[in-house]
Amino acid sequence: MNTRERTVMSAIFGMLMLMAAAEPNITLYQLQKNCEKLAVETFNRQTADDEGRVDYRAHYNTRLNKCFYAETYISPTPVGVNTWVYLSDLQENRIYGGFHRSANIGLFYCSLQDKECHSEVEWIDLVKPYMED
Repeated sequence: MNTRERTVMSAIFGMLMLMAAAEPNITLYQLQKNCEKLAVETFNRQTADDEGRVDYRAHYNTRLNKCFYAETYISPTPVGVNTWVYLSDLQENRIYGGFHRSANIGLFYCSLQDKECHSEVEWIDLVKPYMED
């Protein structure tokens, strides 16, 4: 093989290595986009309780290879606002847990998987490994 052939082969090999290295990023980007698209569709679905649904967050967790979705509902009462938040895996259509804060009695329910929590701060800490990488 002459110098020119070695240079061409080296350039081709370099391009192949670059393409192989770039492919996981494209895949991750697509997974993130698919997660966000699924979250938008889920949030925009029509349900019997549309007016209570006020917010959502979505995150594709690369470590767990899952699309997580946290949806927030509120319900005004004469003494304040009740709040519900549910964390789910959109691809498996599985609820992992949630919390409910009642205007009347304070925190009413807080659980994620097999862990209980006793405040909104604890809920945020429990959710963090799912909603952040």
